[in-house]
Amino acid sequence: MRDSVMRLFVGLANGLLTLWEQARGRRQGRAEQPGPTAPGGATAPDGSGATVILLNWQRSSNVRAILDAYTRYRQVAEIIVWNNNPDLTFTYSHAKVRSVNSGELGLSTRWAAALLASHGCIIVADDDLIADEDTIDRLIEWCRKDPDRVYTLHGRNPTPDNEYGTHVDHVRQPTEAIMHLTRLACLDRRHVPHYFLALEELDLRIDPASGGGEDIVMSFALTRATGKRPLVVPGSYRDLLAPGGIANRYGSQRQRRTLIMRRCQAWLDDSARARRDPRTGP
Repeated sequence: MRDSVMRLFVGLANGLLTLWEQARGRRQGRAEQPGPTAPGGATAPDGSGATVILLNWQRSSNVRAILDAYTRYRQVAEIIVWNNNPDLTFTYSHAKVRSVNSGELGLSTRWAAALLASHGCIIVADDDLIADEDTIDRLIEWCRKDPDRVYTLHGRNPTPDNEYGTHVDHVRQPTEAIMHLTRLACLDRRHVPHYFLALEELDLRIDPASGGGEDIVMSFALTRATGKRPLVVPGSYRDLLAPGGIANRYGSQRQRRTLIMRRCQAWLDDSARARRDPRTGP
């Protein structure tokens, strides 16, 4: 069942990439016509707000507290909650909130939900923190100014021994990192399909029981597509401590995440070599 669902998402991702390329061609054809501008002069994406993506498994009280806050934020126009707990039907009555209830389909559902978003600016968030409104607004502004990278409050770099991963958190100045976490990260919706295509090329299955790693894959997929690494930016949030996280219920995942990171590194290096020397391709 899970494999058939993933094939559906890959097909949807391919279709969205095709539509994006067609739309980009149309935009280039009318580039001389000025479009709406965001604060600071950047061209605004479709819609004036952002879509927040939340996953739920066993922290419904956390998710409701987050929704109580984010539904009040002016630039949060939509929130999609994907509930992976088959024993619980999650509902929240608010015009901004849409809920998807399913069996447990794993951590890739955050990117599947992003494919359904109504707005071009996507903020993926974990269910263990609440960011303040200024932080959310700044993430959206970063994305509008340069939509070809991920903006996050939490990054990771390989250790000197190429293990996962040295923390890049609580920065005072924007700082590049090799990988971003999905505790709070912002990106443009048109890049989400690259994640599912990367899973196919890497032949990876993202499963909390074997280490998660969807954030690692997305980090490398977007860097491969745009040449830009995640940018860790300053921001403020409040932690919501609670047991029952879908990603950490099996204990430490550092070893498995190291393997996923190294596999993505090799994939990115192969792509760079192919661009330098097209004769190395098939």
